[in-house]
Amino acid sequence: GVIIAVGSRAEVMAVAGSNPAIVDAKGNMVMPGIHDTHVHVPEAGINENVCLLQPGQQLAAYTKAIKDCASDQRGAPWIRAAGASLFNLRAGTGELPIDVLDRIVPNRPAIILDDLGHSAWTNTKGLAAAHITADAPDPQGGVYLRDPRSGRMTGLLLENAQQLVRNASAVDDATSYRGLLVALKELARNGITTVSDAGGFWGQNHPAAWQKALDSATLTVRGVNSLYLYPDVDHTKQLAELKARFSNDKQSLLQFDTVKIYIDGILDLGTAALVEPYDKPIDPQYPNGFRYFNTDELQQYVNELHAIGYRAEFHVIGDAATRTALDVISAIPVSKDEIAARRHRTTHTYLVHPDDLARFAEIGVIADFQAGPESSATDYHEYLTQFIGDRALDLMPMAKVIDAGARASLSSDWDADPLPPFGIISRAVTRDKNAVKTEKAIALMTLDAAYALGQDDISGSITVGKFADYIVVDRNVIETKPKDIATTKVLLTMLAGRPVFRASGFKT
Repeated sequence: GVIIAVGSRAEVMAVAGSNPAIVDAKGNMVMPGIHDTHVHVPEAGINENVCLLQPGQQLAAYTKAIKDCASDQRGAPWIRAAGASLFNLRAGTGELPIDVLDRIVPNRPAIILDDLGHSAWTNTKGLAAAHITADAPDPQGGVYLRDPRSGRMTGLLLENAQQLVRNASAVDDATSYRGLLVALKELARNGITTVSDAGGFWGQNHPAAWQKALDSATLTVRGVNSLYLYPDVDHTKQLAELKARFSNDKQSLLQFDTVKIYIDGILDLGTAALVEPYDKPIDPQYPNGFRYFNTDELQQYVNELHAIGYRAEFHVIGDAATRTALDVISAIPVSKDEIAARRHRTTHTYLVHPDDLARFAEIGVIADFQAGPESSATDYHEYLTQFIGDRALDLMPMAKVIDAGARASLSSDWDADPLPPFGIISRAVTRDKNAVKTEKAIALMTLDAAYALGQDDISGSITVGKFADYIVVDRNVIETKPKDIATTKVLLTMLAGRPVFRASGFKT
């Protein structure tokens, strides 16, 4: 499974041994396997079987769809749906969202996940199943939205407030494993050979699905995975849990060596943390947005997790959140070289204050970006100007951060955004602002991404001594027009020299 020679046919055959198997790429491009540094793998597979709702609808529009969901999921302990734009439900003056769900689903708990991963909608039975009482205070890092007139819970749970309901409604281990297998097939079909699962919800026992795949020899990617840091779990208990779960054996297909830390929320909900206040705060309680942790506790966690061996992946959307991540990384009580060597990273990295652009390179922090269809679209940027003004016109300053000397990576955020990596590469090179060259975009999803995951010595390029993780695609991507890169097809995906996907009709 390791590359022993790279060169001409004669040079390779000289060391290939007797009667080698030969893969004929038929003149197509051979390139390193794709590394996706931020992807929600088990969740993407599990969500294939939930009821999908259309985003952008109002409260009344979801009523019939959820009734249909309840009918389709007759006999299930929970009604589970996803994809709703729950922001649109907040400002209603009529029936409360919780009352709507109670009327539609009176006899079972229900959870409706939003289309962004930052809020959920539940009914009275859902709150009860999660042991959330009517007078419960907001949890650390989350908000139980209440009706300003009556003070009643609306059933809308923002940010970390949704985790108790998510845990209570979690599918069983067998369903989680089946979801993982579904997602693994999609990863292989898209030429992805290494991932960092960014969910890491050990409260829902997602890591067990990964372990079963490893033990059952059904794991078809290298998983360099994250574990979620819960803001409201007892500090000592959580630290012990994460210490017990840490693993970093590069020779194994599975590691848990990263901790996923939310600093803030998202711009659409007004929960992204900003240096300057929102031009139009979505919630007057949070004029500068919302934070999951107080700074002292966050610093303590990061120091302790670094000492265990973890690298941190910080969810940052607002420029204040990005600054906080840079601050706490730089304050870890070890040498600058040791900090840089650990390869901590920010992910999403929507807004970076101009004063902080150079700090990524100075500290050795990697900036991870997602060039999704919406986040790359100018009309979405213009939509956000109503909340944050011209700051919205410089989202994801990828080229600026790279030009300032920092390392970066590109990822999908699947299933919040589409998975296909060549669509991501195409959008990265065709953006109106902060576009990069095709060669760099490819590197951001291969060798640069491998570096971000601490895997660049074993993967990310076709190099003697590295694992034979490579793909065959149907064109020379570098010579393809940028807008046409998105239609690139993967013909073959190899993991350690073993085929894990072969396109129909592609015979070697």
